[in-house]
Amino acid sequence: MRLLHLSDLHAGKTLGSVSRNEDLAYALEQVLNFCKENKVDLLLIAGDIFDKANPDNESKEIVFDFFLRLNELKIPAVAISGNHDSYEFMKSLRKLLRVINVFVFPKPDLENAVFSFGELKIACLPYPSERVITKAEESAKLDYAIAVEKAIKYLYKQVEEAKFKVLLTHLFLAGAKYTKTEREATISKFYAVEPSSIPEGFDYVALGHVHRYQRIEKAPTYAYYTGSLYQLDFSESGQEKFFNFVELREGSPPLIEAVRLTLKYPLHVVEVDQNNYAKDLEEAKTLNGYLRVNLLVRDKNRLNFVVDRIKEVLGDRLIRIELITEELRAQEKEEIQELQTLNLIELYREYFKETYNREPEEQVIKTVLSLMESVRNESGKQDYP
Repeated sequence: MRLLHLSDLHAGKTLGSVSRNEDLAYALEQVLNFCKENKVDLLLIAGDIFDKANPDNESKEIVFDFFLRLNELKIPAVAISGNHDSYEFMKSLRKLLRVINVFVFPKPDLENAVFSFGELKIACLPYPSERVITKAEESAKLDYAIAVEKAIKYLYKQVEEAKFKVLLTHLFLAGAKYTKTEREATISKFYAVEPSSIPEGFDYVALGHVHRYQRIEKAPTYAYYTGSLYQLDFSESGQEKFFNFVELREGSPPLIEAVRLTLKYPLHVVEVDQNNYAKDLEEAKTLNGYLRVNLLVRDKNRLNFVVDRIKEVLGDRLIRIELITEELRAQEKEEIQELQTLNLIELYREYFKETYNREPEEQVIKTVLSLMESVRNESGKQDYP
């Protein structure tokens, strides 16, 4: 049984005013070419198919065209919703996509969560938001991670008699190395599910949500994040991107091949020293893809000239310029060191304790996390005007 596992397409992703749909289409073309050249039985998509709850028409066209071409190759697909996907929108696609052998699991539903494919059974757990995974009367007393663990084990019971067993899910496992492109609330300690929650009887665990390719070594079986299909923003500059080709074998561990994707427009972060801008720009303009320039300011009186020169040389490939000084760099280094020991919820706990002279109730923390989850964090440093 040969499976292809990918995740986090984020169709409709933008970088500033630049659409990343070309990057996605370029990656999906490579997936299709791989499928043509190899005997793939089934494709698994582990969530975040779209970047926004209401995707634009171009994004939908790219995704649907991919599914149509996959169907022409006679390769069915199983897709689950991620935290960026709208449960209701994905539900609206379910019956239509089934016509072209794309089987969508839009929302956690433990009684209708198993996809059978010959001797393979796939337990499907779309992104388990707190509002869905815990019942209203339990939410104040049942820990999120425990609720998810119970759900996974319940699903395993439904597939344990199968010859091959796979878990397809979109969630955050504790210890995963994430980037800065995941929604911050969803990778907090509250949402961290222990790898030990996964039954060792699964032959393979196809994970989505974290955008960096990795195996979760502490899991009792073969559990992989394949990451995003292209670099989503400049925090992923320099990262290679992959999908997994998995061969399930009876009585033996699976064969797992990480297939590297080439990038249409890789992202680069380059530093330009105001005092040495001509040389730095000569090197920067040879790079393929999009660029963020960190401009080291030496003389504010001559700043506009250098900024204009950067824009002229790099043109449309320049996404933004960030101004930095030696003082700001030292300050940011200190802030990064502090943030490594404090997360947002811990900061909120400190604020609450200082303001009200008591610890916040866990239900308050859960409410804050829920609000954080629903708000896109599009903030960042200001671009140079």
